[in-house]
Amino acid sequence: MNIIPFVPVITWSTSLGTGMDTVDDHHKRLFALFDALAGCVAHGVSGNDLRGILDGLEGCTRGAFLEESALMRRWRIDADHQALHLAAHRGFAAFLGRARALVSREPAETALDALFFLAQWLLHHALEVDRHMVRQICAAQAGQVAASDGPVQKVRDALITAVTQLSDALGERTYDLSRQRQRLTDLQNLYRALVMSADVLIQGNREHEMLQNLCEQLARTVFHTAWIGRPGVNGVFDVLAISGSGAGQVEEARPRLTQERNASLVVQAWRTGMAMVCNDTLAENTLAPWHATFARNGWRSLIALPVVRAGALWAVLALASPRRQTFDEQTVDLCHRIGSLLTYGLDELDVKTRVQDMQVEESRSARTDALTGLPNRRAFNERMEQAFAGSDGEGHRLAVVMIDLDGFKLINDVHGHEAGDGILRVIAGRLRHGLRHADFVARWGGDEFVVLLDDCGCGDDVAAVLEKLGAIVREPVEIAGMPPTCLDLSAGVCIGASGPVTNPDILVRHADRALYESKERRGDRLRFWACHGEPLPRRLNRAQALVRDGDFAVLYQPIFDRRLGTVVRVEALPHLRDEAGDKLAPGQFLQDLNDDDLRQLTQGVLRQCLEDRGRLAASGLSIAMSANVDAATVDDRLVTFLREVCAGRSQDAAACLTLEIHRGGDLLGRQDTHDLLRDLRALGVRLALDDVGSLYSSLLCLKDLPIDEIKLDQAFVRTLEARPEGIVFTVAMRDLALNLGVDMVAEGVETEDIRDAISVLEVPLLQGYALARPMTLEDLAVVLGKPGCAEIRRPTSLLGVYARHREYDQWVRRHIRGRWLLPMRPEVLEVGACPVGVDLERLGFAPRHDLRVRHARYHECLGQIAQSPFDNGRARVDDAGWQAIEAAHQAFLEAILGVYRDPGRADGLEVV
Repeated sequence: MNIIPFVPVITWSTSLGTGMDTVDDHHKRLFALFDALAGCVAHGVSGNDLRGILDGLEGCTRGAFLEESALMRRWRIDADHQALHLAAHRGFAAFLGRARALVSREPAETALDALFFLAQWLLHHALEVDRHMVRQICAAQAGQVAASDGPVQKVRDALITAVTQLSDALGERTYDLSRQRQRLTDLQNLYRALVMSADVLIQGNREHEMLQNLCEQLARTVFHTAWIGRPGVNGVFDVLAISGSGAGQVEEARPRLTQERNASLVVQAWRTGMAMVCNDTLAENTLAPWHATFARNGWRSLIALPVVRAGALWAVLALASPRRQTFDEQTVDLCHRIGSLLTYGLDELDVKTRVQDMQVEESRSARTDALTGLPNRRAFNERMEQAFAGSDGEGHRLAVVMIDLDGFKLINDVHGHEAGDGILRVIAGRLRHGLRHADFVARWGGDEFVVLLDDCGCGDDVAAVLEKLGAIVREPVEIAGMPPTCLDLSAGVCIGASGPVTNPDILVRHADRALYESKERRGDRLRFWACHGEPLPRRLNRAQALVRDGDFAVLYQPIFDRRLGTVVRVEALPHLRDEAGDKLAPGQFLQDLNDDDLRQLTQGVLRQCLEDRGRLAASGLSIAMSANVDAATVDDRLVTFLREVCAGRSQDAAACLTLEIHRGGDLLGRQDTHDLLRDLRALGVRLALDDVGSLYSSLLCLKDLPIDEIKLDQAFVRTLEARPEGIVFTVAMRDLALNLGVDMVAEGVETEDIRDAISVLEVPLLQGYALARPMTLEDLAVVLGKPGCAEIRRPTSLLGVYARHREYDQWVRRHIRGRWLLPMRPEVLEVGACPVGVDLERLGFAPRHDLRVRHARYHECLGQIAQSPFDNGRARVDDAGWQAIEAAHQAFLEAILGVYRDPGRADGLEVV
């Protein structure tokens, strides 16, 4: 706004002298400052400019007061006027003091107030008070009494009123600013507490410590007391943390949950789940029961905030302040923020706790074997380190025992891995509960366990523990789905003091070597464990004694050509003769032989084979022979032996000999395998891989080893009646052999139905009890002298039909996905032309029998494909078409198996 400077013209009598000139100069200075202040208001004011003007006003009024006081004393101005003069200048000084306090915060408003004040001063003081003083001085100089200009009281009142109003207005504003400063200070403290609370809550690792630190931080702000509680037994609040005045009283008189209206704020906050605020506790009638407590502790304002944890009400935070009206909107908002921070801190603490628990569990899991629940290899190594670190080595002996279950692989192969896992769990439980408390047992891997015997004393003490371990393992194990099973074990032991041996791995390595020695001598050891550094007591078992005495016989089991029905080769099977003259089959004694025994037995069987073949040849019967060779005995000694034993015999002696290598998986771990097999083939012998399919590693051998034949593990063949799904694997192995260009023998053809199914699958060579049992050389000569059997039309059984349909279905699907035009193949569309349909009719199933009907439905689904569009000769079949074919295919297979397993269903299963 524009303010026109007000500059009144005052003319003093020259007779007043220099004193009055000085007063006049003061007035001129006031007018100049007024003009400058008006310019600041009009064009903008800065704090520094305003301070300069206020300093000038302070100097001007101080000088004017002194000069005018001297004049009034000199000329004896009346006392009332002097009092008015004094009061006016005091008001001027008070105004300047209050204005100076507002310069920094409100420079523009202060300048405007000062301008108004100065205008009032000039109007009332300069024109009224000072002019009255001048007239009195002039009259005194002339020896006269001054004429009255009007009531002095009126002027005095007007001046005092104006100055007082302006001064009081500034004072009120100063007071308001003071309160704002206090409020700002309180808010700053609260914000500081908020920040520090956040740090306390976020960094806290323990619940009580976190809550107590929060209360202590809050009690250092505008609050006298801070506490956190939640209902406990009988609804009485438990104090979780507290700080500040009256803490003891809170502990003694804890709130109790009640439904009464005049319940405490803490109870109300818990009941409603809302913040409860009281800004004047002594004036609130509903809180009358606690007025004495509030007055004693200075709690004039209260707030109770519900605290949420994991999304649910968990506790109440109570804060008390010594001042009334503490909890305005901003303060309540800050308190809510503190409550939210507390919720966040508690949730974070819960997350940390869960993470720590998970880490502990993961750490435990990382050190625990998932199958048996025993500690694993990692846990054992850590325990070994602890045993060494915590021992001084003086007389403190440690022993490491490595345990391996004998015959466990056979259980897995025959009964499946589920049964094997059950046995491992049983053995693990026995070991855990059967050892001393100070000992430590862990699963090392596979069917191996390791035991740490701590402070084991002498060797006899270790032997006693080992005998106990042996008894534990040898107890019969009963697992659902298999008969009671007895296992044996091999163990290796290394005993040493912890002091001299600085690396605990040495004990483990030595124990492992001892275990290897014990397993190698399994057939002739006197005890199941070997101790590192000590010779293993050995003996010959019955099987070893018979082998070394050469007391064995060789029986021959023919291998037939599927199509011709003739014997193409015989497999030599050694049988031992016991004391009673009974014969022991290989499965009854091979596990009792070590590598040297197996090598001696293999050489004896090969020598016998070549001699018996010579006898047959002399009778005009020529036949190829095969013999089993353990992979562990395939070495240079076998090559040398065959070279020597074939020398001097017929030129085709080696060519008519096939070595069936079993335990084929062991070959992969040896560096010399390929060279040895090439050396054997260079002699002219054929090589076959036995028990293919029992190990994945055996399949890997097929692509790497120079072999001529594979023999399908009989476990897949002899179980086809119980598990016909195995036909899929048989087909896959047949195709694999065909693609590799090697022969394939299906071993384990025990029944006519299995023979029928395998024949339908066109496996070229068959072996098993359904064709011929192992026989003596004399009986073999009789069999070889008979003519071959003419091939019969197959299938002859429903198991054969099952195999035929699975083959047929795969053939059809390959052609559908290929480039074959369906309409050109009527046997696909016409059920009567399908070979499976022909087989069902030939086997005597009526046209409306369930099998024939389901088979027809299968062909109906195939017929739907014929209606599908073709793209470059390829049928485009959608997912629905494939699903329909698959459903019909499975329904037909289920029907075949249902009739096969319940032959009685073959009659009367006609569909109406």
